[in-house]
Amino acid sequence: MKFSPQLLPNNTAGVSPDWEALLQPVSDYCSSQKADGGRVECTELGVALGRSLKVIPSINIQAMTKDLSLLLQHEGYIEAELYSPNMNFAEIMHFFRSEDVTSDKSRKKHEAEWKKTKGGTTHYMKNVGGVSVEQHWEYPGRDVDWLCTWQPCLKLYVFDHIAGGSDTRTKQERYADLVHMWNNERIAENLEDLSVLLKQTNYSSIDEVYQAYDQAIISGYEGLVVIHKNAPYKMGRHSLNSGMAFKIKEDNLQFDGVILSLEEGTEVIEGIDKKINELGRSVTSKLKEHRTPSGLCKGFKVRMDDGNELTVSLKDYPHPDRRAMLLDPSPYIGQTIRFTGMAAVKEGGCPRHAHYTKGNIRDSK
Repeated sequence: MKFSPQLLPNNTAGVSPDWEALLQPVSDYCSSQKADGGRVECTELGVALGRSLKVIPSINIQAMTKDLSLLLQHEGYIEAELYSPNMNFAEIMHFFRSEDVTSDKSRKKHEAEWKKTKGGTTHYMKNVGGVSVEQHWEYPGRDVDWLCTWQPCLKLYVFDHIAGGSDTRTKQERYADLVHMWNNERIAENLEDLSVLLKQTNYSSIDEVYQAYDQAIISGYEGLVVIHKNAPYKMGRHSLNSGMAFKIKEDNLQFDGVILSLEEGTEVIEGIDKKINELGRSVTSKLKEHRTPSGLCKGFKVRMDDGNELTVSLKDYPHPDRRAMLLDPSPYIGQTIRFTGMAAVKEGGCPRHAHYTKGNIRDSK
């Protein structure tokens, strides 16, 4: 079947949604904890695909998916996140992206870093593009043996199922069918070794939703997923205006930083063909040789108080302003800005998906 994973809408950056107004009535929605892991699409043939529908390289995830599909004998796709409450996002991604964490190649790589950082206790300097950059042990509190051993606490946290292109079941009906699968006594014990079915809970008031969100954060989850009980499976991203699905999470954190420089964007060279990705979307080449300077500012190079440097993209700047900024960057250099982003993957790291909305320049420090 032609398939595209269902995606939740993105909340407006820098704005806290009015959940009381959006979730009306609350009793029409069901909620589950949002596991911040690696998206896994489990096909009926037992192949593990990522969100872009590329085959996931990990031999362990492929084995888990095959076992899950053999147990469930399902049609279509079982959707899950590879997740463990005992790990942070960076650690989960280590296992998600590695083909075989137990391989000699993997061990040699991590042993070399372990040695250079003296057992993860210090840093060393590395030349990156002609610039000397501090390198730290990427996984504080973890050693080489841990990184090179598949951790059994990693499981497939299942949240949805689509049987085929003609699947017209509502969210409530799809969840009821998943519960029926997981209640099969014959396979229940084996299922527990592989997976967790994320519970969908109904609430009668917005205060109960807020309490559930607080508990999700305390328990190490990213937040809540809230979906209308009558929502059909949508191939592609829901819109906020549809009222069918929402994610409640802390993705609008505020940060301060000093502008070091302005960075120019690029555009694809005329004549370079566009490609269609795995989701059927048209995309332009990101290869350096296929792109040319655009003459437009794409963002600020910013240094935060902790010394981290990152590029903060621009929002609400029209093209004439972006062009003028590059011609005369002096009004911006040295200014302190407040920008928006998601929490860093690891402690001490840079915010994710950082962006700056016009007008948030603060007093210079």
